[in-house]
Amino acid sequence: MLNRRYAERCVCLVVLVLLISTTGHTHAQGEHSRRAAAELTVLVGDVVQLKNRVIEDTEPHLQRGLADRIRASLSSLDIVLRLADQESQRPQRRYTPEVRQAVEYLEQGNATSLASLEMLLSDLVARFPLVEPTFPESQVLLSSVKQLHQELCAACHDHPATGAERPAYNLAQQAKTTSDIEFYARMLVGVRGDRVTGIDNPLSDMQIAGLLYYYRSQ
Repeated sequence: MLNRRYAERCVCLVVLVLLISTTGHTHAQGEHSRRAAAELTVLVGDVVQLKNRVIEDTEPHLQRGLADRIRASLSSLDIVLRLADQESQRPQRRYTPEVRQAVEYLEQGNATSLASLEMLLSDLVARFPLVEPTFPESQVLLSSVKQLHQELCAACHDHPATGAERPAYNLAQQAKTTSDIEFYARMLVGVRGDRVTGIDNPLSDMQIAGLLYYYRSQ
């Protein structure tokens, strides 16, 4: 019994150390830089989804929802990128030319223009890369974040509303169909404030790391 308790305490200590190192590694990027990188990563993912649906000529309601979300993200992109440059002490510049071109590609709405939009945003991702932390794997961590999912995520994401233009996707399924870095970015910027979460993303870096491991394990 004593050996078992000692082993459990050792596991908890290892998880704690890993989580602390994960959080520290994430914050080393800087909050504005991380936000800019995450926004761009999500934008590229949304554009790819929209382009594929346009090519396949499927789910027009989801096409409208994706276009609206991309349009909203582009509206604030210039200031988001400038804040990241300022934080990183890079030479200041405006990104309005890129944003105007991106909006033009989006409004054209065909597969060719959306491919051009994907390339434009991918070039910006290269300038603002998102640093992906190392996520610990542990049954202790899995147990704690399962409860977190039930409390904060399950009500909307386990049974998404069908027919909505901007549905709350099933997170476990989404984790299996997107890259790790894109899913991490969506967890960073995709949780918008509402009557449940308030005005900010309620998840800490530690919780995001745990949830990613939980969804990957489903």
